[in-house]
Amino acid sequence: MDTEILLIGEALIDIVRRPDRDPQFCPGGSPLNVAIGLGRLGHHPVLATWFGADEYGRVIASHCAASNVQVLLGSDQAPHTPTADARLDEAGHAQYVFDIDSQMPAIPDSLTPSVIHTGSLGALVPPGAHDVLAYIEAKQGTAFITFDPNCRPSVMGDPAQVLGMVERYVAASNLVKVSDEDLAWLYPSMVTDEVLLAQARTWAQSGPQVVVVTRGRRGAIAVTAEADFAVPADTSHIVVDTVGAGDSFMAGLLHGVLTHGYAQQVEGLGKNLEDLAVILTQAAAISGVTISRAGANPPWLSELE
Repeated sequence: MDTEILLIGEALIDIVRRPDRDPQFCPGGSPLNVAIGLGRLGHHPVLATWFGADEYGRVIASHCAASNVQVLLGSDQAPHTPTADARLDEAGHAQYVFDIDSQMPAIPDSLTPSVIHTGSLGALVPPGAHDVLAYIEAKQGTAFITFDPNCRPSVMGDPAQVLGMVERYVAASNLVKVSDEDLAWLYPSMVTDEVLLAQARTWAQSGPQVVVVTRGRRGAIAVTAEADFAVPADTSHIVVDTVGAGDSFMAGLLHGVLTHGYAQQVEGLGKNLEDLAVILTQAAAISGVTISRAGANPPWLSELE
């Protein structure tokens, strides 16, 4: 079965706690958020994930259906649905505490995606992470592969425990998105922008055509074999919170890969800097809309048009 894009990783319920407000319960998880963003941008993503056949699980399934995301059969076999306790400060920045059981559902051989995306807990927390990595490495060269480590130190522990796995994903990918905070956590001896950018260049030489480093309100930098260049963040909106901002940016990158036809020419994206600049600018605009409203609530295509 031909599939436009397959996403692999966690789906959970965010328990969002804001100062002086009652908690809110919202579907979340990095790969789920990326899938929702793509569904709202007019694509038909398939999500391979792991949640329970319980009340929280039904909320996730309904959330996916409402945004044109197909949940892979067998994804609802977990003993219970994972949660993330997200505590927001006055500026809207979140700190997370997770209750998660990371597994990868069986992905049938008949599923032949042109693009595969993974990242965060589902890709990096055992035991499921080992299955995800094996699947990604087996698909290298047959699909356009993207990866976002989206590190969660409270679950992942010592960065040395996941760095080797992160670097294997990077080597197997065509496009990598990573935040400056993730790079600083993975390589704690690197403290300056220039040193972190040098690490991104090292990644770009190990496999991917493009490594995109996001820097919050300072915008993003794309690193390719041809050049480095920066695009500004979209600062036209008032920030409500930053939940899902990076995932919306990732959805925007994937939207650009698909709409510009790079899923069919996996070696081309890093060579066309003009297209790449357009893709990053639109990703920044998509992320800008998301941070202007509460929770991981990415825009629909009609809102951008």
